Amino acid sequence: MWKYLLEKEFKQFFRDPGLPRMALMFPVLMMLVFPFAVSMEIRNINLVVADGSRSEESARLIEKCTASGYFRLVAQCDSPDEAMRLMDDNKADAIITIGPDFAEEVETGSGFPVGIKVNTVNGTRGSIGAQYLSSCIRMYLQDRNPSRDVPATPAAEISEKYYFNANMDYKLFMIPALIVIGITMITAFLPSLNIVSEKETGTIEQINVTPVSKSAFIICKMIPYWAIAFFVLTACLLIAWAVFGYACRGRLLWLYVYTTLDIIVMAGLGLLISNYSSNAQQAMFVIWFFAVIFMLMSGIFTPIASMPEWAQAITYFNPMRYYADAMRAVYLKGSTPADIWYDAAGLVAIGAVMVGWAIASYRKTAV
Repeated sequence: MWKYLLEKEFKQFFRDPGLPRMALMFPVLMMLVFPFAVSMEIRNINLVVADGSRSEESARLIEKCTASGYFRLVAQCDSPDEAMRLMDDNKADAIITIGPDFAEEVETGSGFPVGIKVNTVNGTRGSIGAQYLSSCIRMYLQDRNPSRDVPATPAAEISEKYYFNANMDYKLFMIPALIVIGITMITAFLPSLNIVSEKETGTIEQINVTPVSKSAFIICKMIPYWAIAFFVLTACLLIAWAVFGYACRGRLLWLYVYTTLDIIVMAGLGLLISNYSSNAQQAMFVIWFFAVIFMLMSGIFTPIASMPEWAQAITYFNPMRYYADAMRAVYLKGSTPADIWYDAAGLVAIGAVMVGWAIASYRKTAV
């Protein structure tokens, strides 16, 4: 019986002209496009300079900022008010205001009349732009007077060392997150459309009059999505290795183990929603609602520790929290299940509830 149920599910999947192509193209597009499109490096920041000095020293400061490659000088003004009008018109992301006595005060060391203003409509772009400008100004001061910051007593040498991502490459940090998002989307959306599509076509009535148990029916519905998710995971890992040169630091076995646990959770949720939905549109809206909440509160985009305490408490019911943490720990740090056993425990607990609820909610009624 199980053999024929599985054969039916795989034939139903490959009979659809769109699903196999989507499963094939999704990891390729996700891994080759997103790491470059969703860049964590801010460039081409529109810079306006309100230079009241118009001196050789102010020209050196401006050159130091524009030579960094992060800024694009769009205008030089005589007054701060004119520069602010450009920012109000969204033509400037950052403004450097240089006082009229800049050259004299820098020469004598009596002051440094320079101000920084950033447009924080885009908070990330504004904050990073301010950091870039501050760094350029520090470099200018060090180049002009290298001995200014030398203390009278011997200074301790500070050496920074970054673990697990020594070059601070944002793409390496994004790879596990993209895998988590891709597998979650596929294993949640496709099962949510499975049962409800059979309701709409009427084929599920043929199953209802057979002696197939509810548990066998639901489990056989989930198995094809395990195969699809394993294919997506394998393709993503191969692309990360072949294109970016990134390899998993831990055992690949643990990636597949935690992926299996996540599939149980998300496929169970998809089938549960499909049981309660009367049409495909309703199922899509409901699963999209949960998917967005899961992604935003999983720690992929913002650290969970930065959330308020009530939000952190909610994340304990989010399966993506555990899966994302496990994927990053195994891929970047080489962790073992002994190090992240709590992630497995969370996925097992949520998965047992989802699958059990999906089996119990499926109404097998004869016609």
